[in-house]
Amino acid sequence: MSLGDSFQIGRSALAAYQAALSITGQNIANLGNPEYTRQTGRLAAIVGGRMPGGVRPGNGVRLAQLRRHFDAALEGRLRDALGSRSGAEVVYNTLSRTETLYNELTDQDVSTQLSQFFAQFSNLETSPTDSGARNLILSNARGLVDSLHRLRGGLVQQVEALNDQARAVAEHAGELTAEIAQLNPQIAQQESDGITVASALRDRRDALVRELGELMDIQVREQDNGSINVYVGSDPLVEFDRSRGPVVETELRDGLEVATVRFADDHGNVILHDGKLFGLLQARDNYLKDQFDRLDTLARGLIYEVNRIHSTGVGLVGYESLTSNYAVEDPDAALNSTAANLPFPVNNGTLIVNVRDKSTGQITTRQIEIDLDGLNNDDTTLRSLAADLEAVPGVTASVTADNRLRIDADDGQEFWFTEDSSGVLAGLGVASLFAGTDAASIDIDENVANDPRRIAASLSGAGADGDNAGRMARLADSTTTSTLLGGRSIQDYHEAIISDLAVEAASANSDYEAASAVYDGLYAQREAVSGVSIDEEAINLTKYQQAYQAATRYLSVVSDMTSEIMGLL
Repeated sequence: MSLGDSFQIGRSALAAYQAALSITGQNIANLGNPEYTRQTGRLAAIVGGRMPGGVRPGNGVRLAQLRRHFDAALEGRLRDALGSRSGAEVVYNTLSRTETLYNELTDQDVSTQLSQFFAQFSNLETSPTDSGARNLILSNARGLVDSLHRLRGGLVQQVEALNDQARAVAEHAGELTAEIAQLNPQIAQQESDGITVASALRDRRDALVRELGELMDIQVREQDNGSINVYVGSDPLVEFDRSRGPVVETELRDGLEVATVRFADDHGNVILHDGKLFGLLQARDNYLKDQFDRLDTLARGLIYEVNRIHSTGVGLVGYESLTSNYAVEDPDAALNSTAANLPFPVNNGTLIVNVRDKSTGQITTRQIEIDLDGLNNDDTTLRSLAADLEAVPGVTASVTADNRLRIDADDGQEFWFTEDSSGVLAGLGVASLFAGTDAASIDIDENVANDPRRIAASLSGAGADGDNAGRMARLADSTTTSTLLGGRSIQDYHEAIISDLAVEAASANSDYEAASAVYDGLYAQREAVSGVSIDEEAINLTKYQQAYQAATRYLSVVSDMTSEIMGLL
């Protein structure tokens, strides 16, 4: 080995350990950078340097490889866990806000208002002529209606908020995919020599992919040239330098404007199974839709059950004119058919009409058959019902231009109804206390709202009779006969809404905590693999510094030897 080779060994050592120190310094400099992936250099001996006798101790050292401590499988699991945590958090927050919206355990919650509403009928039962009791019933009914409107309006606002969040998240996801598509060719170009590792660009791309994984459930496939393709399910989202979105489009669904996620190029549906965007859509389409359905069912059940009882009683005064609240689509179709399309059920049964002469007090009673047995093609239609009522002395009946039933008393006459086993009065909205069909449209029937005397407290029409008010008072906790509330009482159905919501919120919280625990565990593993340890870097810094100093000392010795040799010449 010549002195030149000795100098080469020293020079290579200085260069190698200077590079190793630079790598350590880069790690330390990025200690607080969450996007950074730790790097280490692999040192390798340089072959060469033959000595007398044929021995080859080597020709120094070189930095053979720059390694990024990146575990692709662990990173994929971390993305999945981050997406699951983010989606579970959205669902939990949505259900928590819904619980707050119901405002239970206060004096303004629907449960309290239902109790107060039906309790007022107990007072009316004992004092059916008391105008104050009637006004309190209307006041409580108004409060109950307003609360149902408020609840449904609050759910609509939550849907709108989730739509806005979905738009923002999809827009951000589109920005992330666009930047990933820009980085792919840059990384491929820098690494085209097969030696260079584009660490900074890869760190940035990995951070973008991790953030995208929080928003959507994605799969990542690295290509031979260092670029990556990103997929949602089996559909590509990023292919080399091409990004497909996503974007959000809006559509009307059940009267609400909802946001749907689609690919930017062909507007195909993006099928999601996890992530924040999935959580937003799941919270809206599953949990909030369920709340809409339950709240509307509660309102429908309240309207129908109250109206069934109210329509078969009489207030302090009868009716001189009535028009049904609900129209049929076809006045010649059976009332229980889809062609009639009434909002509430009507069954086979009978109806009793009472007509009273105001001057003499004489009451005429007639029974009307509601034939809906499906036999002989003679089922009751709106037009045939109007004809049957027209035959009752003292009243006239007709079908209006918009297919509603209208009943008018003759001069000096008034009418009311009793014993409606068919539910046709409640089905058509005749002699009702409530109007509307769901939580959005429920209201107080204008006939009652304009004249509280028409609150039907009596069964017989006698002023001291409060039997119908008693039936109404017991309705809150009575098992219903219709299928609208599944056989449960109005109060029981409402309590089931609240209890089921509490269970769903608790379950969502458990899912969020479990997903957080999984993410925290995987993140700790990721930090152990890819994170910078200041203790480890300090050890490396000392080791490489000492090696560098030793190489410097070695070169100094070689230099002295060279000077001595030159002095001998």
